[in-house]
Amino acid sequence: MEQREHPALLALLVLSFTAVLFVISWVSRSSGPPSLADPITFVFSNDKFMKRAMNKARNKNANIVQFHLGPKRTYLISGPQNIQAILSRSSMTYDRVMLEMTFPRLYGFTADELSRFANDKSGRKTKPLPGTENTPPEQRLWHAFEHVHYDFMSRSHHFKPAVEAFAQELHNVLEAKYPLAGIGGWSKVSVIELCRKEVTTCAITALFGPNLLALNPGFVDTFWTFDSYAVSLVLGFPAWINPRPYKAHDQYVNMIQRYLDSGLRDSDWDRANVDADWEPLFGARVCRELVKWLLDAGFERRSAAGALGALLFAQNSNSIPTAMWMLMEILVTAYSIPDDPRTLDIQKVATLPLLQSMFVETLRLHTDFNIMRNVEKPMTVDGVQMAAGTLLLLPLRTAHYEDEAWAAPPDHPADKFWAQRHIKYVPEENEGEALPDDVPRGKKRVFSMAARPSSFSPFGGGTPICPKRHFAKREILTMVAILVRRFEIEFDGWTKLDESPSERRAADDKRYSGGGATPPDRDMVLRFRRIW
Repeated sequence: MEQREHPALLALLVLSFTAVLFVISWVSRSSGPPSLADPITFVFSNDKFMKRAMNKARNKNANIVQFHLGPKRTYLISGPQNIQAILSRSSMTYDRVMLEMTFPRLYGFTADELSRFANDKSGRKTKPLPGTENTPPEQRLWHAFEHVHYDFMSRSHHFKPAVEAFAQELHNVLEAKYPLAGIGGWSKVSVIELCRKEVTTCAITALFGPNLLALNPGFVDTFWTFDSYAVSLVLGFPAWINPRPYKAHDQYVNMIQRYLDSGLRDSDWDRANVDADWEPLFGARVCRELVKWLLDAGFERRSAAGALGALLFAQNSNSIPTAMWMLMEILVTAYSIPDDPRTLDIQKVATLPLLQSMFVETLRLHTDFNIMRNVEKPMTVDGVQMAAGTLLLLPLRTAHYEDEAWAAPPDHPADKFWAQRHIKYVPEENEGEALPDDVPRGKKRVFSMAARPSSFSPFGGGTPICPKRHFAKREILTMVAILVRRFEIEFDGWTKLDESPSERRAADDKRYSGGGATPPDRDMVLRFRRIW
């Protein structure tokens, strides 16, 4: 096991840093909302920090708690009305968070590249903000960044070929690993291993094409190693204090740069299929467009590799844990997909009411991060004056677990999974989906969100919102459909992550709290048999 460098020095630095933050927090207590000291746990034990914050707010009958994240005054805000008021302000973005944390640490942009983004005041929309109408197009970096990600990740005609590539790759991988020759026997399968290996391999190939994995044996393991450090990289200490996250990121980006160098060497931006929405060299069109934009804009090739790494991380770090939970809950519920099991209409699968309900329920219960917004101009929230330059955090878990918004009395509290929470039955002839015996005659099952949209924000909210959400949903539901249709599956038992038997089912792995989709802390073992 890798040893931490200079542990005594690191301990001394952490203690000193904690003492400084404690003094800052103590000074803040003299005015304003309730305060929390020891913000270090926000990065290294987010679940414990959030519980302390929510308990403090409850005890003080407050919706806002303040603390310092580094030198920055930060407000943790709850309450549906407060969250809605913040997300509804189109002027509030997380651009400053991108400039101060995400771009330099996750993307690896240079100081010059960061200053170019910082100097662009024209906004993300097609029409420049008032007073910036004369900004040259090549200097509108925020708009270009938005255009590349949103146009090529959120428009179905652009991402559909990548979903189809994912489906075909998953068919191929499963057929190779579970041949029909073994139809008389069963295989034991770990849900976590299946998703972290086979499904992740197919997802990477669908987004980047086959060359990334071909050029970098062991890349999937490198990805998951980096994933375990990503939150610490973006929110944590600098490299001279805690180098491990930076080393993991360097190894990850080095492999992506090898793929990028190969692609650029073999590519021809003027070739006939330059507008193809999927091709083997770069995979999905978004990868090619992202690289071309950055290089044409004068960004370094290493920065382009970092941007590709951020794209891949944002996609799989959330979709793969969600896929784990989705598969577990479907097998516990014993859900089956209707129609001919040998056909797969991805568009139709994505609209099945109960499957949509289970997908939303999975996101609601197992997505745990804090939406970040910068205060650009002084404002008041819930009676609290907030100065420009402060940071607002909107914790998803608080909104997603509110009984007032989500509970379905008497048997379905908000903190428990219920497959039909987002289902309604309307008077209509039953069509399409085969309904269970408990569906009344003359009724049709339809998907309907159980609470107002302001209580559900697994992809962020307001401006901007995650552009990859539609692609992620299609990819996850496609995986579920292929597995459920092509295999006879039986539940074998729960295990701990060390493969020893577990007496309880899976819960969220608290080590990943605050980082997005939270993986399970227990594994589900299945008995698998391919049927076609």
